[in-house]
Amino acid sequence: MSKAKLFPVLLTLVLSLVIISCGSSIKTTASWINKEKTTTPPKSVFIMAFTDNIEARAYLENDLAAAAQKKGLKTYKSVDVVGPVEMKYIAPVKDVFMKKLEALNCETIFTVALIDATSETKYVGGSTVVYSPYPYGPYHGTGGYSAHGAYGGFGGYYDYAVTTMSSAGYYKTEKKYFLEAKMFDLKTEELLLSIQTRADDPEGIEKSSKAYTTAVMDEIKKLQKK
Repeated sequence: MSKAKLFPVLLTLVLSLVIISCGSSIKTTASWINKEKTTTPPKSVFIMAFTDNIEARAYLENDLAAAAQKKGLKTYKSVDVVGPVEMKYIAPVKDVFMKKLEALNCETIFTVALIDATSETKYVGGSTVVYSPYPYGPYHGTGGYSAHGAYGGFGGYYDYAVTTMSSAGYYKTEKKYFLEAKMFDLKTEELLLSIQTRADDPEGIEKSSKAYTTAVMDEIKKLQKK
């Protein structure tokens, strides 16, 4: 590949890495804990993610279960107890798996639900650096330009070109998701815990699930210390 063609390829790679490095943002927007009912930590929990995306449901439930197990809780997941069926088909058999959880002596239910999602498109303006003539360096005969001269090699020209290039404006669509996690007492159905979270531009199901789980567990620690 010629240097003329190599430059735009490398430039595209650099810009891609910059975009990827921005990543997603997951923040807790509101949280609450029922301290009167949570003085004694539960010993078991049933985890259920309300989404028809079975891949997202599996990742969320597996990650949350793993985090709960590290805390010493016995965990049950809807993907195992109910199976990989769409959520709309679970409602009619709610009493069935509730009785099953009671038979398993499960104490609490932890749910995660997507309560809102928004998409906003914004225009990002381009930038232009004023051009100044590139200084020529010493010419070294038939061997070509010196790799160490001002106009010597690709490396030197790359640094110069990057700092003087123009970038066109573009449109960027930002996605925001609002999630709500709740924990209930299985016998009384009382609310024990509630955490609302906002996720901006999630990077992918696997990474977002782990990031969300970490954010939820960190918030639970904070609530328990208050």
